[in-house]
Parts: sequence; structure tokens; C-alpha cells
Amino acid sequence: MTALLTRIRARLTLHTHRRVASLLDGGWASVFHGQSLDFDDLREYVDGDEVRDIDWKASARHSVPLVKRYTDHRRLRLALVVATGRSMDAMSAGGEVKRDLAILLAGMAGWFAVRGGDEVCLVASDGHRTRLGRPESSEAGLEHILRRILAHRGTDDRSTVLDHLEWLSSRLRRRHLVIVVSDEIDLTDAHLRLLRKVSSHHEVLWLTVLEADPLALAATEDIPFDIGATLAGAAAGTVKAGATVPRLLAADPSVSRAYREAEEARRHDSARVLRSAGIVEERVGASAQALPAFHRAAERHRRAR
Repeated sequence: MTALLTRIRARLTLHTHRRVASLLDGGWASVFHGQSLDFDDLREYVDGDEVRDIDWKASARHSVPLVKRYTDHRRLRLALVVATGRSMDAMSAGGEVKRDLAILLAGMAGWFAVRGGDEVCLVASDGHRTRLGRPESSEAGLEHILRRILAHRGTDDRSTVLDHLEWLSSRLRRRHLVIVVSDEIDLTDAHLRLLRKVSSHHEVLWLTVLEADPLALAATEDIPFDIGATLAGAAAGTVKAGATVPRLLAADPSVSRAYREAEEARRHDSARVLRSAGIVEERVGASAQALPAFHRAAERHRRAR
């Protein structure tokens, strides 16, 4: 086992206080019935039922024969949709690189799925179009997925996740548990139809990586800058810091108040859109918050169904 998954497992070992058997323990109720070891319920016998399924003891207590029904277990498939644009190279609210935090969240979700005997696949672009990667059910396969996320540098920032969800809504017929790991996207009512379509076909959990506060950074020695402008300057052979926030402007109370009100309104609108689409969202600003946030999202999703 190599470095990425090893670090993720170390965090899980340190912060997990109770054993987790599967990704959404107790959260799945099968809509299929068939032969298995898990008894579901009894119902009245109808023509075509197997005689061997009749529960003779229960039937003796009723006026009609009753047959047993069993839960048909099917392997869950987890689809990871992870933001990989250049904005993920910026700083998170906790001071870490957003890409590293996104990999941690994706790795946690994948590790729980693999340990539960389920499959994990990555929805990503191959440079030309969106593709669904090969399902992996081992820790070595999950490590490969995480390294793909680390290595990929998308040219677009905010549209990638929504593009992948658009592809999922029309191309992926088999029901998946979709976990979206993204930085802060401005979701509006224009995205509501797409999100509802995805959540009607799949189970969706949304984990948002919170961005650093530029005004708080401007008050310290860490001057915030435009990561896109910096990368473009490096590619051109010149170094430029991009657009910074002047300390005097950041220290202005009216500017600070207006900025925080605008940010709060933006985040509120995005959260409202996700709620309207029936999607559970948790926000994560630092690696220490990752596992508790993931558990909260899974529990809220379980209770919502």
C-alpha cells in the first residue's frame, strides 16, 4: 500500500471511536426480493410462488398459506465526482491546500466502501470527454483512483463538477451512490433541474471544501493572490502575484462587513438549492473536520430516506 491511502487510514484510526461496518451502515433498504439469508417479511401465497418458500408454521396460524420473502443483496457502487480544477490548488479555510483535503475526503469515502465489500469508481475527464473509470474493490485500486485525482489538473475550475453530473444524469443507468467533493460552487436555481435529475436516479452526498477567507489572510503576512494568474505567469516564464487584497482595504470595517454579508448570501443560496434537490451537504474547512463531517452526511442521508 502506498502513501496516499496510508495517510488516510492513519487519520481514520486516530479519529474513529466506533467500528463502521459499511459506507452507510443501516442506511440501505433493498427494493428487490429473492433468495438470501436475510428474512424480510411474510405475504399471502399467490400462483407462481415456490412451494418451498411457504412458511408452514405461520400458515397454520392463519386461514391462508404464507410465503417468506428475503432481502436480495446487491453490491453497492460508489461513484466519486471530485473537483480537480486549478482553483483546488488554492488554500482552504483551515490553511491546507484544497486538493489535499479533497483527496482525504474522497479517500475516506472510498475506504469505507472497499472495506464494506463495495466498488468505487471515479467520474473524470480524459481530456476530451467525461468517462466512468473501472470499478475498484481493493485498497490498491482505491490508491490508483486517489493518484488520478492528485495528478489531474483541469483547465476549467467551476464547471467540471456540474459537467460530470450532467453526464451522470443522462449516461449512467445503474443506480450509484454519488459523492461529490468540490470547492465552493455558486449554485443557483438554474442548476436545480440538473441536481434534481441526478438525485432522482442516484443517491447523492455533497462535501464542500471551504475556501480561505481573503480578508483574514490580508490582515496577516499571507497576502492572498489569484492562483490562476500565478499559474499563467509561471507558464509564460514570468512570475506575477495576480490580484491581491490591499491590507488597507481589507482593514476597512465597511468592506469587511459587505464582503461577509455577500459570502453568507452566496453560501445560503447554494445550500438552499442543494436542499431543494434533496441532496445532503456538509462543509469541511480542515482535515480534522473531515471524518466527523462525512459521518454526519451519511447519517443525515440515512434519516432522509
